[in-house]
Amino acid sequence: MVLKAILFVFTLLVVSGGITAQTGKASTFGYQESDATEAFVKALQSSYDTIIIDKQKEDWIIRPITLRNVANKTIVFENGVVLRAKKNAFPRRGDVLLKLINCENIKLSGYGAQFTMNKEEYTDGEWRMALSILSSKAITVKGLLISNSGGDGIYIGGVKKGEFSDGIYIEDIISENHKRQGMSIVSAKNVKVVNATFKNTKGVLPEAGVDLEPDHPEDRIENIVFENCVFTGNNHSGILLALNKLTSASVPVSVRFFKCYLKMNHVPSNSYAPAEIVINANATDPVKGAIEFEELFIDGSLWGVLYTRKLSKAFHVTFRNCYARNICQNGTMPPFYFEVPDYFNSSGPLGGFTFENFHVSYTHELPVFKVRSSSLRTLKGLENITGKLIVRNSHKKSIEYIKYHPAQNRKVSLDFQFEDIP
Repeated sequence: MVLKAILFVFTLLVVSGGITAQTGKASTFGYQESDATEAFVKALQSSYDTIIIDKQKEDWIIRPITLRNVANKTIVFENGVVLRAKKNAFPRRGDVLLKLINCENIKLSGYGAQFTMNKEEYTDGEWRMALSILSSKAITVKGLLISNSGGDGIYIGGVKKGEFSDGIYIEDIISENHKRQGMSIVSAKNVKVVNATFKNTKGVLPEAGVDLEPDHPEDRIENIVFENCVFTGNNHSGILLALNKLTSASVPVSVRFFKCYLKMNHVPSNSYAPAEIVINANATDPVKGAIEFEELFIDGSLWGVLYTRKLSKAFHVTFRNCYARNICQNGTMPPFYFEVPDYFNSSGPLGGFTFENFHVSYTHELPVFKVRSSSLRTLKGLENITGKLIVRNSHKKSIEYIKYHPAQNRKVSLDFQFEDIP
């Protein structure tokens, strides 16, 4: 009877969730002020389901750490914890502060905690990431300030060509002062980024806030969502979609930016095309799919909203209920700039854009759209560009064509509603 009673109580605990996960403090694994790498790794390799990176008098100083095939771990960084790269301990260009390879169901939570590196030390290379997620599934990152890497704040991709990470959720993070990008997504599926800030990227090209840039046609950019995110003060664009390596044989792209905010991205010294958003695709055989920007707000820029070389037959881009004010401040770039994909060879029509109630405000005498070819032979028209734009600009110029005749346009229907600026 006693044994039956014990089994009954055990069953009740399991059914009701009364048995909790085992929790351990990382410092108990031999924390050392000068180098806490061993304690950190041992804690993560332990049998504990939840590991607390507990606050010590000094930072958690670590050398490059790689976790392979680790699953079902929750890692909580206490408020005030700083996971700091040890000085002169990242000599190889590919050294990463924390790298996850083939990991699954890992949760990183660090409200009030930081990942930080020694950016000024890394004078060569551009791959010393702060957090790298490769060929991994169900990874959650919350609450961290990630700064000063020698590459990207966060890098998401696969280990081998065509591999990808799946089910990545990032919330309430700040990614600041990285050398290459605030975040790069190279090959991934089902990524959601919420309430994140990407700012002050500078060091080596491209220097964007976030860059979606596959390396191979076998890579994928599938069901990627940014919601309530901020992109500001980056040396290149806030949002860069460099989808040139994907082709019509690739998995169609699907990306959505919802209620995101951009301000004063791209500096004059950056040699890449200046705009708050840059969208490019393969020049001859682009990938299909859809990109959406909804309730986007741009609040000040030296440049325009968009620079693109995208062909009409590529993925379709929709801007819906977006606002851009006080843009084009230096008077050189219009709000929307379309340029021929290939300067030397004939290309298909540019296009594949819908503008649903895009509100634009600027003061310089610039057209709303500028379309540029290198010669009358290299641009085969505009195609599938439609929508309504409400423009506050006293000069009331809609479209300027450079070395191109608009008679070649097909399915181009733009409604410009101009309003004077008081």
